[in-house]
Amino acid sequence: MDEQEFERDEQLLEARRLKRLEDRRRRKMQQRIVLGLLLVILILSLVLIVRGCSAHKKTEQTQQASQDTAQTDVSQAAVPTEPDTTVTIAAVGDIMMYDEQLDAALQADGTYDFNSSFAAVSGSTVSADLTVGNLELNFCGPPYAGKPDFRAPESLARTLGSIGFDILQTANTYSIQNGLSGLRSTIQYLDAAGISHVGTYAAQDDKTSLGGVLLKNVNGVKIAFIAYTKGLNYLTLPEGEEYAVDVLYTDYASDFNKINESAILDSVNAAKALQPDVIVAMLHWGSESDSAVTDSQKKIKNLLFENGVDAIIGSHSHIVGPMEEEQVTTVDGAQKTCFVAYSLGNFFSAMDDSYAKNCRESVVLNLSFTKNGQTGATQLSGVNYTPIYIMDHGEGKDPRYEILPIRSAINSGLFPDMEQTLTDAIAQLRAATASDYDSGK
Repeated sequence: MDEQEFERDEQLLEARRLKRLEDRRRRKMQQRIVLGLLLVILILSLVLIVRGCSAHKKTEQTQQASQDTAQTDVSQAAVPTEPDTTVTIAAVGDIMMYDEQLDAALQADGTYDFNSSFAAVSGSTVSADLTVGNLELNFCGPPYAGKPDFRAPESLARTLGSIGFDILQTANTYSIQNGLSGLRSTIQYLDAAGISHVGTYAAQDDKTSLGGVLLKNVNGVKIAFIAYTKGLNYLTLPEGEEYAVDVLYTDYASDFNKINESAILDSVNAAKALQPDVIVAMLHWGSESDSAVTDSQKKIKNLLFENGVDAIIGSHSHIVGPMEEEQVTTVDGAQKTCFVAYSLGNFFSAMDDSYAKNCRESVVLNLSFTKNGQTGATQLSGVNYTPIYIMDHGEGKDPRYEILPIRSAINSGLFPDMEQTLTDAIAQLRAATASDYDSGK
């Protein structure tokens, strides 16, 4: 082999060696690329696996949360929600007994029947949850008599019970007109008729047992009643028997100037101790034949409202007086709406215009109180009245005295001679109450 051939062979060998090195370098590069790709794939797989686990866990958590929420909703739905409860009170004015009323009710057998006098208005007294009024007379047996004794037949108590009366105020001008025995027998006859009384007490224990408070529970709404009178027809309670009647003034037999604040507050506090939803004060106050509100009445009203009373139902003047709602801040700082009717006039009486103008026209006052089923808070939710008129059909007529819802009487067409008088009475009652509470019924 010559030198040229040798050099050529060397060149071929070197070219082959370089090619092998280049092939080896390429294979390593390919291996590295493959390994890199595998590593990337592995990392991506791990990321996807982790994310998948997290998503599954989150899904499980979401599902669990949804289940918990659903269980909570079911649990909450399972808790019963008490509905709101509304209680209605129908209130009327003075129930009296004159000789003319006795003569008209006397039957041939010597009994007394008052049913026909109340038949037309009984729908208003029966329909309320509680019906209240002022009983300005005594039940103490015969001989029965009108003014000044006001000794009424006991059949009147049974009639009042039959037309829905639940509570009668017995603290008024004639509480002891027939002595303490008359006061006690009045209570006994009312008890027998199924009618509660408020404001008078047959014994000291009756006054101290609940602090003079009458508590009524109507469909879960507790209503506390207290009652006070301005005076006792200038009579004085015997020494040691002062408990027998709740009086608004310490000078109740003379000037009516010194408000009996301590006694009034004791009654209100005794009522609040029973944890009622509503407190009602029935007050025999003001002046006869005069609907003007006195400064003394305003002071008593403020004392009662600011210490927790929700409504005041007034009597004594024998004519209808102002009525109004009032926004009150109590001594406890609570804000609430209170209501006062200074006088509801006469409900059953033989008074005529010779005694007091407009004393035959009156109202059945309707108050509504609603208790919230969730919070238990109770508030005044409605006020209206139905105008009524004590019709005197004349001596010898049966009935002679009849209590008529005025609009029903007009619409009946039975009293054409009285139509203008009845129409005027509606307008006069609006003026007397200084309100728009007329129900239109």
